[in-house]
Amino acid sequence: MEDQYDFKPILVSTKLYNYLDEYSESDDHTPKCKEILSKFTGYGDIYKFCMALRSNLYFFNSWINVSISEKNQCHYLNSWINNRLINLNFSSEHEKQKEISDLISEYIKEFKIDKKCTHIQFSLINKDDYAKMKTLYDYALDSAKILHYAKKFGCTQENKNYIDNIHSIYTQVKRDCNETDIKPYCVTWKYIKDNYTDKEMSELACKTIYNDPSEIKLGTDQEDIDMPEPSSEGRNPFGKDAEGGASPTTSSSTVVATLLPLLGLILILFILYRFTPLKSLVRHYLIKKRIIRSSTHDDDESQNDLFENTYAYMNKNIDRIRHQIGFQPL
Repeated sequence: MEDQYDFKPILVSTKLYNYLDEYSESDDHTPKCKEILSKFTGYGDIYKFCMALRSNLYFFNSWINVSISEKNQCHYLNSWINNRLINLNFSSEHEKQKEISDLISEYIKEFKIDKKCTHIQFSLINKDDYAKMKTLYDYALDSAKILHYAKKFGCTQENKNYIDNIHSIYTQVKRDCNETDIKPYCVTWKYIKDNYTDKEMSELACKTIYNDPSEIKLGTDQEDIDMPEPSSEGRNPFGKDAEGGASPTTSSSTVVATLLPLLGLILILFILYRFTPLKSLVRHYLIKKRIIRSSTHDDDESQNDLFENTYAYMNKNIDRIRHQIGFQPL
């Protein structure tokens, strides 16, 4: 039975990695990727990695449905590169580590990403250090959604283990990076500590555990699984800064607040015009000012004649200029 209360399949980090994995065949990238395939025989999926990487570099700043800033795209691109190479059994200890790193650096310079990502160093790191770095990246992107689901619906044991691992890594990295900042995950830690507090981390917890979704007893405020949930966009270190702008609710309230007085004013004016001497006063005023249909019509006709003559003169001159310009020999 599918668990609709399980947060793991809908995590932002999972969707982002899946998005970065996508690519379409391109003649612009095929020669380079065939070259890398020939250099690393026995790694069949390295061609797919190459195509996806070059596609992500080409469309950098235009990643669709990914609301993270350019600066943080750099961080996540580096994380994705390490993740996929580790899955291909490459690591910082691999005998061809330097060769694959040089090729990636070449691609990054080709698309001028090195000019945009000056604050980080694209490099392969060892598997254990990367696991800690990725956990911090994922925590930054996913904390709001995890907290929302854990508070409202509880957790499976697997979800509890997932959250407990975040706490464990957070504590270990905090200790390591307070002692020294030479570890590769300390750059990520700096973002975390600047945007999250220990109190917020402590709130990320499972209060109840369930074995089957049928065990969950929903309250009146929990009946709809699709209810709007708090968004971390604008406050998490990997999200775009929140931009000014009214929410749909605020916009609707503003429209109503504007329209109601206007409708009331129109109704009052109609009543005054229809059932009081105001109608005759208005008519008398219009006649006095000679704003009547016949005079207006005459004025419009004379004005239209003036415009037509002006346009005819302009068109004649434009045609003359076009004739003089259009047939000049090159």
